[in-house]
Amino acid sequence: MKCSICTSEIDVQANGYKEGHNALPISNGRCCTKCNDTEVVPMRMAFIHMGRPMPTTAIKDILAEQRKARALADVSLKNITREVNLIKKKGKLRRR
Repeated sequence: MKCSICTSEIDVQANGYKEGHNALPISNGRCCTKCNDTEVVPMRMAFIHMGRPMPTTAIKDILAEQRKARALADVSLKNITREVNLIKKKGKLRRR
């Protein structure tokens, strides 16, 4: 089984458990001990320290959605700019 954070193989625990650790709030899925100790637990502690509720959606998923939304907005802005420039060239855009 692969770690959902670093994609390395999940280590077997001393008690024989092979399924890794819960990776939320960083990622959905399971993670290795290294990622649990260096990424997941510190993030959970930060939420607790700030008095914020633990997210139910993985931060990794939220960031992916935001990247998609930003890319879509960038494309839309480029298209709007292109259209405005074409209208200006044709002389149809009036300035106040």
